[in-house]
Amino acid sequence: MLAYLGPAGTYSSQAAAKYLQTQKLRLESLPLRTIGEVIDGVNSGAYKYGLVPIENMLEGGVDVTLDMLARKKTRLFIIAEIDIAVKHKLIALPGVKLEEVREIFSHPQALAQCQRYLRKKFPRAGVLSVSSTAEAVWKLRKENLRAAAAIGSLESAAKYGLKVLAGDIADHRDNLTRFVVLAKELQIPRDKAVTSCVFSIRKDQPGGLYNILRFLAVARINMTKIESRPSKAVMGDYIFFVDFDGTPAGKKAAKALQDMQNHCDFFKLLGVYQRSR
Repeated sequence: MLAYLGPAGTYSSQAAAKYLQTQKLRLESLPLRTIGEVIDGVNSGAYKYGLVPIENMLEGGVDVTLDMLARKKTRLFIIAEIDIAVKHKLIALPGVKLEEVREIFSHPQALAQCQRYLRKKFPRAGVLSVSSTAEAVWKLRKENLRAAAAIGSLESAAKYGLKVLAGDIADHRDNLTRFVVLAKELQIPRDKAVTSCVFSIRKDQPGGLYNILRFLAVARINMTKIESRPSKAVMGDYIFFVDFDGTPAGKKAAKALQDMQNHCDFFKLLGVYQRSR
């Protein structure tokens, strides 16, 4: 079973279908209401795989995904990534006109990715968050909201019999969201892979972060991403998410990982997987 952020018609459902197709897996896919339900479900063993968004090209990391993966009680690994092109549409019930829209629903990330369009076209409209883009579209149909619109995909509009009022409304036309597949068992591809980890430094001092990252530099390993999040333990304390080229199957990467772990207050390997691009 592959669990993903639902309902059907979300960009997550597109990513789930793409993953199953490329891997030639005959698995049932199950839409869940929240990212937390997906991650906790795989962590508990209720589902074999879970697929969640982790990063958007415009808005950066998906906070809830990063925070849950960093938890000590989450014992999951990233085993694959999938990039999906995001083409946001403004969607409404048949017969509704642009000038009639007073409320706009969508997932917070989608709303943020279209904020310039919303400010220009709907400066007085209420902007309301729901759990997913497809949930926003379904809400229009279920509640027969004729003074509202949703931001979602063309697939969700077609699924629920709604119409597109405006297309490609994101602030930037080239917009990708990166999804990851999670499982309980670590997989280590031997080549063309990336390693992801999260850690905290032992003491807030000058050069503290450098003292960890220098092990990658010494090994001449290319770091492809770094991102910080509050530790949620002490004000001003942060954890760091890092991606780098290579796998623990290689001696240089294995040594760098061990050296980093030895000098961290907290360290967690998040996964080893092949890039989707």
